[in-house]
Amino acid sequence: MMLRWVRVLLVLYCGSRLTGGLLDRQVINSLTEMISEMNDIDYGNPQLRSVYDYVIVGAGPAGCVLANRLSEDPKVSVLVLELGRGERPAFAEPPMLGPMLMGSDYSFGYETDRQQYGCLGLTGRKCSWTHGRGVGGSSIINNVIYTRGNRRDFDNWARAGMEGWSWEEVLPYYRKIERANIKDFEDNGAHGKEGRVSVEDCPFRSEVANAFVASAAQSGYPYLDYNAGDNLGVSFLQAHSKRGHRVTAGTAYLKDVRHRPNLHISTRSWATQILLGEDNREAAGVRFTKNKRYHIVRARKEVILSAGAFETPKLLMNSGIGPADHLEQLGIQVVKDLPVGRQVYEHGGVFGPIFIVRNGSRAEQNLLSLERVLTVDEILRFRNGTGPLTSNSIESLLYVKSPVASDPDPGMPDVEVMQSFTSMSFDSSIATRLAYRLPDALVRDYYDPLIGVRNFMFLPMLLKTRTVGRVELKSRNPFHHPVFKYQYFEDERDVEALLYAIKEVLRIAQAEPLQRMGIELYSRPVPGCEQVEFNTDDYWRCHVRTLTTTFQHQVATCRMGALGDPNSVVDPRLRVRGIRRLRVADAGIIPEPPTAHTCAISYLIGEKAADMIKQDNQ
Repeated sequence: MMLRWVRVLLVLYCGSRLTGGLLDRQVINSLTEMISEMNDIDYGNPQLRSVYDYVIVGAGPAGCVLANRLSEDPKVSVLVLELGRGERPAFAEPPMLGPMLMGSDYSFGYETDRQQYGCLGLTGRKCSWTHGRGVGGSSIINNVIYTRGNRRDFDNWARAGMEGWSWEEVLPYYRKIERANIKDFEDNGAHGKEGRVSVEDCPFRSEVANAFVASAAQSGYPYLDYNAGDNLGVSFLQAHSKRGHRVTAGTAYLKDVRHRPNLHISTRSWATQILLGEDNREAAGVRFTKNKRYHIVRARKEVILSAGAFETPKLLMNSGIGPADHLEQLGIQVVKDLPVGRQVYEHGGVFGPIFIVRNGSRAEQNLLSLERVLTVDEILRFRNGTGPLTSNSIESLLYVKSPVASDPDPGMPDVEVMQSFTSMSFDSSIATRLAYRLPDALVRDYYDPLIGVRNFMFLPMLLKTRTVGRVELKSRNPFHHPVFKYQYFEDERDVEALLYAIKEVLRIAQAEPLQRMGIELYSRPVPGCEQVEFNTDDYWRCHVRTLTTTFQHQVATCRMGALGDPNSVVDPRLRVRGIRRLRVADAGIIPEPPTAHTCAISYLIGEKAADMIKQDNQ
């Protein structure tokens, strides 16, 4: 059964080139052994109690941190309710295979509304808004990119009245999280050495990465540690991985403590309602389903929602905590009128531009396709912590500030550019095109001509978007997906910021280190933009709107704010306003789009929330 499963996965991922004959028996045996090593975490099937001190809904990065930290006290009982699975997916550890997971049972198959200004070339004119589920949450399926954000993000929060969230106050938590192995910056005082999350330089680095970082430095961008507070510059990727193997929140924070007698982790448990006390002013417990039956569990101290930026607001609204007008339309009794889901920000971006490499070495030619890195030798190299399978293909990051940036501070960037050692031509299977909703015709016309050609791609990502949307309930049914009222690029300045980043990449590409590799801009226009002159500003605007992509960084659905802030759901101690013994601790509390991928900040929220909860419940 295991061999058959491995064969199916490989054929799915490697496409037609592997379907013509039997797979190499060594490949199957090596993968089978690797899979057996990966699936070694058993969270058991605990005999659930009727009452716990703390009930945590969701085992994403923040929820896993909270479960660990709160259960450190043996006198305190903790229950984690996770609607996903407990075991790790077999193909989760190699970062290269991340797209396969986006369409798996470890992911919510969320998608946006039909778009008017972006995602125009994608299937149904919709972008994917995938979120992870299972013990580890989105850290199971993300791109293992670890970025903390600019110090100005946090200082702005503190200046707006969110006490305790300045850079100097959160930096100790970031150090506490990390067990860092960052070669060029290990002694700058910004990183921790004893934490639970391995953060490292990616073990694999192509010639393109070295040439791009050198070219950006020659073009005026400082080489810096973007996790030390200032990030306007260029650097190699820091990843939450260990010797190139994915590190999830589950493996980092729960694997070694899962047998604590005061900690129960209940998977396949879908929370459907927050139970309130008689006066509807405090949380008393949670109603959830497991094994096709409803259950009720009570909380002596607190209910903590860490279900993510979508599932947490959905649970709140289904429990009567949310915008009164929206809840009344659905016939839900209003318990507390709060702006739950009234804001959602997203880091929109674009696939491209693409460059062709003419003077690449033999090693570079081995990066032509996924089939070339799914060999016995490469799988063995991955097990030993080397080779391209240790990379998600993103190798370096460039932070730029565009002329349309909303923040006047010269040290606050508004676009991040990711450099990938490949493009979509690398994966001939259906996994990537399904993950990013790329139509077959677009792949055939735009990416397939690059098959067998050494090429690489940039992915500009808008950090400080002006577009803001909403998350709403589809119905009173707690199992329905939420509805996303969000339109990419409603504000033209969002497109202009990405255009500026693309033009900066084109400028950097003229520097000597990249030119030495004989690179040239891929000049085939993306389908839908053929009528616009290639490589003009109008062409790249069309390219941005057509090949829009998402990076799954939605925030602010349960926004944190200062006392008296009418747009906030939680206070700076993450307590839900007007409801005692109820907190939110996940990426939904982030008040505005940060200059960071959200995984690192989610760990930070978990660590900081754990200390606040302990202090408040002494």
